[in-house]
Amino acid sequence: MQKIIDIVKDYLTRETNNALLITGEWGVGKTYFFNNILSKEIEKVSTKENESVKYKPIRVSLSGVTSIDDIERRIVEELYPSLNKGLKWGKGILKFVLSVPKIKEYIPEIPNSDVIGSETDNLVICFDDLERRSKTFPIDSLIGYINNLTENNNLKTIIIANTNKIEDESFDEIKEKLIGREIEYKINIEEVFDTLIQSEFQGFRQFIDFCSKEKNFICSFFQDYKNIRTLKFILTRYHDIYSQIEKIAHSIQYIQSNKEVLLKDTLLFTIAIAIEHKKGKITRNSKEEVDNKIRITRKNLEKYFNKQPSSKQEIKEEDKTILETIKSKYYNENNFSYFFYESIFDYIIGLNVLDEDLLDKDIKEKYKISKDNTIPESYKLYNQIDSDEVFSMSNDTYKQLLKEMLSYVDKGEYGLEDYLFVYSFVLDFNNPLKIKEKTLKKRIIKGIKKGKDKFAYTPKLQRIILHSKEVNEDENLKEIADLCLTINGEKELEKNKKDGANLINILKNDFAHFEHQVKHKYNNIPIFAYINGKTIFKFYNDNRDLRIRLFEVFNHRYIYYEEGVLQKEKDFYTKLQQSIEKKANQLKLGPEWYSYTTFNELLEKIIDTSNKKTSN
Repeated sequence: MQKIIDIVKDYLTRETNNALLITGEWGVGKTYFFNNILSKEIEKVSTKENESVKYKPIRVSLSGVTSIDDIERRIVEELYPSLNKGLKWGKGILKFVLSVPKIKEYIPEIPNSDVIGSETDNLVICFDDLERRSKTFPIDSLIGYINNLTENNNLKTIIIANTNKIEDESFDEIKEKLIGREIEYKINIEEVFDTLIQSEFQGFRQFIDFCSKEKNFICSFFQDYKNIRTLKFILTRYHDIYSQIEKIAHSIQYIQSNKEVLLKDTLLFTIAIAIEHKKGKITRNSKEEVDNKIRITRKNLEKYFNKQPSSKQEIKEEDKTILETIKSKYYNENNFSYFFYESIFDYIIGLNVLDEDLLDKDIKEKYKISKDNTIPESYKLYNQIDSDEVFSMSNDTYKQLLKEMLSYVDKGEYGLEDYLFVYSFVLDFNNPLKIKEKTLKKRIIKGIKKGKDKFAYTPKLQRIILHSKEVNEDENLKEIADLCLTINGEKELEKNKKDGANLINILKNDFAHFEHQVKHKYNNIPIFAYINGKTIFKFYNDNRDLRIRLFEVFNHRYIYYEEGVLQKEKDFYTKLQQSIEKKANQLKLGPEWYSYTTFNELLEKIIDTSNKKTSN
């Protein structure tokens, strides 16, 4: 940076009729450097003709420009605030401004030459984003225009561009006529990092201290990928995540004690998702693929000690899934286990603001924290086994932990999804307990049946198992998974029946709350599959004043339905439609007949849609 500053200062103090070109890759911070550092240095330089007159820099983006008139309009837009403040510009600049077409449309009152005085021209124009001009605007016309400014108007001009992205083959030949010197903008990521945290987070000393402590860790991901925009994006987003974790830690003792590990884990996840998203590798549609909260084996940690995998383990980069790429690029080398934070993913990708409740839920799920903000003894042990702490243990200590974990399995103390982990934990590291796989399977299945009454429905269990290669490759693990899915299905049925009954109570006592629940909480859940259509008919029949609103609830569901929801609710709509149609036929006329008929038509559309989806 200092080298560029010195070159620019030398350029400003010499008699020249050419421009300077600062080139560099996208995202390395060229524009940031000009706006925040170089422009301030330019303002310190006196013109050659008059020591008391300092240069005045402006930056003009060429992104999307289609013509010379377009460029001149942008120049005026940048100049106008300065002119309006009464700054004195030389006669050459006044002549230049007055020559802009339709100038009166931009600046109603142009200062005359008497007001301007006779100071030397002191404008420095920085033309940024040269490579982003409109493809319809020939590069030779653009360069010719800038060349005219340097030769005929004696303007000092700086061009910022990523010349590697300029596709016009004639550019190299054309630029020789204009460019006096070309400078490559290279950054020291550590210096930029220091500048960013000090300038962007003034007043947040605790976060600055955290960033400083993790400086080498964060910067390690930007040694090859030198993108300052992405770095700034990560730091800004993680500041919000950091602040929320600090709040959560105050109310949960376990998080307070393990806060440093959690902060680094969430920071790593933020970095991985943000970089891959900015590279275009992760999109809104990638969520299901990277949402894998079950890590069946500890292969990632084992690879940390085996940097040269056998040919059987080797996977070509192009054959890797997004999740495998993330793990290999970010997690293996840093000895971290991958955990999907839905709240952070949504925030980074732009699906949602940072949902504080969802972040709290993610963290509690990771550490198996119960509703009273404590961790059962069974899960304290589980977390210990599922951490990098095992690499600091003796074999005897680790074996003892496994035995204690199995004693909790015998009592059915774990959640449905956890038994898949337990199976793999016991067999990890060459099966320290020397237990037969079938024997382990039977013991786990017995424990699952023992704890059946304690389980709660886990919505993502089926998808998580579906994405697990290990389940499909191990018959014993598959048998455990199948039992978990069966029980999970029973728990889903129990939950939905209970929720359905609760929704009917809400309907009878608080219709506005019913509307909200159906449109938001149950928008992608087939809740009406667990409700009798005749119950809704009776409510519709008994509440004339709410008929229109109830119609709107189902009309909204029909318009915004999720795939599969209407099909599962088909029997409900069929029974309701039959009752509504029968009543309409009895009425035959009048406003009530019209209400029933309109509702009947909607229900027929819904049934027709569900039939089509079913046949497909």
